[in-house]
Amino acid sequence: MAYSFLQDYNDPDVQQCITYTEVIKNRANSNPAHTVFRFLNDGVNENESFTYKQLETRSKALGAAMQEVGKKGDPVLLLFQPSLSYIASLYACFYSGFVAVPAYPPRRNRGIERIFTIIEDSGARICLISQQVYEDIQRNFKDNELFGKLKWIVYEDVHDDKCDAFKDIIIEPQDTALIQYTSGSTGHPKGVMISQLNLLYNSEYIRQTFHTSRDSVGVHWLPLFHDMGLIGGILQVAYVCGLNINMPPMAFLKKPLNWLKAIEKYKGTIAGGPNFAYDFCVEKITDEERNDLDLSSMEVFFCGAEPIRKSTYESFSKSFKVSKSKPEQLYSCYGMAETTLIVTGGYSYAKPVYLTVNHSSLLNNIVETIDENDKNGISLVGSGHTWLDTKIEIVNPKTMQKCSHDEVGEIWISGPTVAAGYWNNPEETKRTFGAMIADLNEGPFLRTGDLGFFHEKELFITGRIKDLIIIRGVNYYPNDIEFSIQNAIPELRQNGGAAFPITDDESEKLVVVQELERTAMRDTDHNLIIEKIREVIAEEHELEVHSIVLIRAGSIPMTSSGKIQHRQTKYEYLHGDLSVVASWTKEKANSKDVNFEELTVPTEEAIKKWVIQWIMRNQNFQKEEIDPDKNIMTYGIDSLAAVTLETEISKQFGFQWHVSSFILNPTINKLAVEGMEIYKEETDAMSE
Repeated sequence: MAYSFLQDYNDPDVQQCITYTEVIKNRANSNPAHTVFRFLNDGVNENESFTYKQLETRSKALGAAMQEVGKKGDPVLLLFQPSLSYIASLYACFYSGFVAVPAYPPRRNRGIERIFTIIEDSGARICLISQQVYEDIQRNFKDNELFGKLKWIVYEDVHDDKCDAFKDIIIEPQDTALIQYTSGSTGHPKGVMISQLNLLYNSEYIRQTFHTSRDSVGVHWLPLFHDMGLIGGILQVAYVCGLNINMPPMAFLKKPLNWLKAIEKYKGTIAGGPNFAYDFCVEKITDEERNDLDLSSMEVFFCGAEPIRKSTYESFSKSFKVSKSKPEQLYSCYGMAETTLIVTGGYSYAKPVYLTVNHSSLLNNIVETIDENDKNGISLVGSGHTWLDTKIEIVNPKTMQKCSHDEVGEIWISGPTVAAGYWNNPEETKRTFGAMIADLNEGPFLRTGDLGFFHEKELFITGRIKDLIIIRGVNYYPNDIEFSIQNAIPELRQNGGAAFPITDDESEKLVVVQELERTAMRDTDHNLIIEKIREVIAEEHELEVHSIVLIRAGSIPMTSSGKIQHRQTKYEYLHGDLSVVASWTKEKANSKDVNFEELTVPTEEAIKKWVIQWIMRNQNFQKEEIDPDKNIMTYGIDSLAAVTLETEISKQFGFQWHVSSFILNPTINKLAVEGMEIYKEETDAMSE
């Protein structure tokens, strides 16, 4: 049996295949010595690689180890730092018919609840794990009952000669290949069931949209356990017999130049990330460094996972023109875990598609195109169109009827790229994957929860019904943020707040609108409450708040059933219609007018002063706003800023700091103490 969607792919390794695993097996037989993966642990130096044959050998050895303790169809938890070990473990599941459950290792008490939820929901009783992560778990969670139920297979303990014990398994197109857990911040992520056919179809989908081939070289830093990094950064180039260069996300975050230098070195043709990655490159890479870069080999810089901005594209194109980058390289696309990955994309080597619409009309779900210079306009970036047999309908989410032309509605999707549903969750599966268009009996469709419209066959994304907050490519649920502050601060009214993003200075920023209890309306220091809100959100969510508005009890917009209307609250915030009691908005400090001390000799006081100066310069706070005994995340030191701070402070004082310091020692004063301890340890070691 041959699939019609493969008929145009003139490759004997692929044309007759019915599963993704079959393609990889054929590659190993016909191209055993072809290097398919190279890994740069530090973002610069290659420390390990896999040919197709080495990948197969390693996969079968791990598969044999799993076969000793389980059977085909069993879910297997994968706990690895970014590495080829993780990649081999993923393919081991594909080869042996086990269901891969990718997850990111927990950090002490961070992320542990999510891991527990994934284990319980998936029913995983086998865990493939690296030696390092295994030791960390045994050290930090040795008495945990849930971990105690797992059968551990340590990657380093399985030798290649074990592949002789591997038993060949028949892999069917409808077999679940992996469970991709959604990236929400709630404690209850949903597991998307991705089949072998889903993987095969989406791989071919990407090949046609991105025009990948045997000459393709992917250069990726995206998290390997997440759909964009997993499907786009691991599976795709392996599918076409190209070369994949991978590095850990931290290597990019510490120094985005690593990513672009790797593209230059390996003649990369395809790479990508969320919108913020391109802004980050513009911000952190100097003019001198850009002059020395050659990005002419690139064919596709794909961009997705969060709202795509015209200003980002224009800024990146302008900044890296000297590096021989062209606007045609920038490629907008749309997709999600529930559709394996990609749903829409344009034509490679075509310039991005822009559309200016009336902002006020758009808020009312009406698309009115206007001149790009109109002050009432908002510029949208097109996300391309569907390919192959995938179908999109724009549907009114209330009436379940098709929207008219240029009317905003919910994006509904059908086709072989759509997953089978959520693991062990039939009710949510029916609700999300079983939508039918009213009066037409047309379906089933996947309800995405995203809002958008078609204009001249181009899909434009306008927002999210689900009110999901996406900042720097990371998803946050408003309910989580709202609950955390209401639970921690008694002066705040329960179920009386709304968290939402706004676009300010071309970036997504967090706004919190919150009702006060009636008893806190008067004779209460509202500034202290605002400060506490900032601290709670920084500590629990590692997020900086742009603006906080305290409002009168009973004044927040609600539905008749008592649900907070986030979109209406946002509208009233932007138009000044809220019943404001007190408010705070982060102002930009003019750090250019501040005289900073030159500090190079490490002392507790010097480190303290330097960190304060860094926050003033980089996070736009006034000196009097910074309390050395407050959690440093209160001043916008999220995970990305922490990496930058760690790099710069290590360079400034000449000893190696670690990002974990900002978790374990979250105040400026504690950081200064720890810094001197590190300095003394390194100095003592050098003198011995």
